[in-house]
Amino acid sequence: MNQRVPDLLTGTEVALIGQVGKAGDGLPRWQQVHFNQEVSRQFFNLEPGDDRSITLEKISPTGRVAERVSKKLVFSESNKNPKIEFHFGSRYMPYPADPLRPLLVVVESAYLTYRYRTLMPDDSGHGAVEQLLFAGPSLGRGLHRRIVTLDEVEAAWPQAALRGGV
Repeated sequence: MNQRVPDLLTGTEVALIGQVGKAGDGLPRWQQVHFNQEVSRQFFNLEPGDDRSITLEKISPTGRVAERVSKKLVFSESNKNPKIEFHFGSRYMPYPADPLRPLLVVVESAYLTYRYRTLMPDDSGHGAVEQLLFAGPSLGRGLHRRIVTLDEVEAAWPQAALRGGV
């Protein structure tokens, strides 16, 4: 795919930054990111049981669309958490050792359309984004999740490339 992302964002768009928890019993299912209901409602505009899909655009470090997929919010009856699968790399990429956590940065580019980048603990920008994440209150229960603006993300992580590349 590797399409150029149109540079139409202003910086005022809402962005979600959050920790990604380890899911399952050591199985590589952690890329199915669990959210609380506040995040699914306030950021993704979806309710449990909602049949609408969202479009996820994985953005490369150069600001190009590396992958575009349609996903639905899956509601887990076992733990009552909504989840959405994001692509971090290999399906079998191991989860980092404790206490390190991957981070997810998602910006709403249009209604029900989201651009995202993933950060593993050894990636450039992980520390700066993690500082921004913990600089304010978390949205809902569970792992730390915070809604900020794209401008705030770019101030902390100038290489975010979520607006698009050249």
